[in-house]
Amino acid sequence: MKRRLIKAAVTAVIIILAFVLQSYISLATNLIIVTPNFLLIVTSILGFMRGENFGSLTGLFCGLLVDIAFGDVLGLYALIYTYIGFFSGIFKRLLHNDHVYVAMFLVFFNDFIYNSFVYIFRFLLRNKLTYSFYFDHIILPEMIFTAFFMLILYKLFDYLNDKIYVEKQESELYFGK
Repeated sequence: MKRRLIKAAVTAVIIILAFVLQSYISLATNLIIVTPNFLLIVTSILGFMRGENFGSLTGLFCGLLVDIAFGDVLGLYALIYTYIGFFSGIFKRLLHNDHVYVAMFLVFFNDFIYNSFVYIFRFLLRNKLTYSFYFDHIILPEMIFTAFFMLILYKLFDYLNDKIYVEKQESELYFGK
């Protein structure tokens, strides 16, 4: 029980830090149009390392934070982040999470999916049909920035996964000296 509370507290702190960092960067800089999506990095990596359920819950909380702070409709970003966390968690069973390049490609692809859904629900339904402009100026640069920052943050998440999230099973038999 104590271990679960520690995992939940660490995850909550990570989500809040990512949200504050993403909000601060996007609101403080007027010159930069595109900022890295730290909440997407958190959702993708934790889903990839911990599985579908953990990724979905992480995505739900990340999306609810974005919906409450910046969204017009409550639930749109929560749904998108939940699906991204679940999709990332599926790859836990299929691939090894030791390779940083697999996680980088997953974050790169998830950012494309995220921005495509944002385009569909925020712009396409309002009859704004300039997807090529949106892709060139928003989606592609954000995908590159997010993948770059994921490379920086991956070792931190790998360390947290080894020390906090994974429970070590110790054998009762000891054959050492």
